[in-house]
Amino acid sequence: MASRPRPSKSAGPIDERQRKLAEEQEKIDKLAKHLNRVIEEAPKIKAERERAQRDALLTDRGARSDYYLHSNTLVDTRYDPFAGPRTSPSRRRALKAERRQSLLIFLGLVVFLAVFVLWLLVVWHKLWPS
Repeated sequence: MASRPRPSKSAGPIDERQRKLAEEQEKIDKLAKHLNRVIEEAPKIKAERERAQRDALLTDRGARSDYYLHSNTLVDTRYDPFAGPRTSPSRRRALKAERRQSLLIFLGLVVFLAVFVLWLLVVWHKLWPS
């Protein structure tokens, strides 16, 4: 009969530690294999993406070529309200008369507010004499 190592009834801490280290080593080996595979496939994936992007640009350019009619000039969008971004027309500055009128209205409202606050103080003073 061949002699086999007898399994001990109680595994020691060293055996437990060796088993954990072996499991970790297996996990690390699997991860390393996976990462190596990804690294090997990366150039192929990159080339495929570039080719797909180039094909998409070529088909998109072909679809737009009828619109531009192979012209090197830009389309005039000044009179087309739906074409592209436009600069907003310059705002009209307020005239001196309008500015003066708005200043007078503002000052009138401030004076009215001051008079109203003074009136409230007088009324409250009469209601609650100190």
